[in-house]
Amino acid sequence: MSRYVGHEGGMGWTARILLAIIVLVILGAVGLGIYAGTLKPPHQTYTVVIPNSRFPS
Repeated sequence: MSRYVGHEGGMGWTARILLAIIVLVILGAVGLGIYAGTLKPPHQTYTVVIPNSRFPS
């Protein structure tokens, strides 16, 4: 029961929560980086419609 008494050299709950948040943010950033590296850029096709009034008659 001595481990439940006071802060005798252990991490507090605030430090544990902050560490968990930091680890999750780092893992999320790494995951997004890997995911973004596997994506191919979208191919876009442009269609330009020239009105008839621009052609000489």
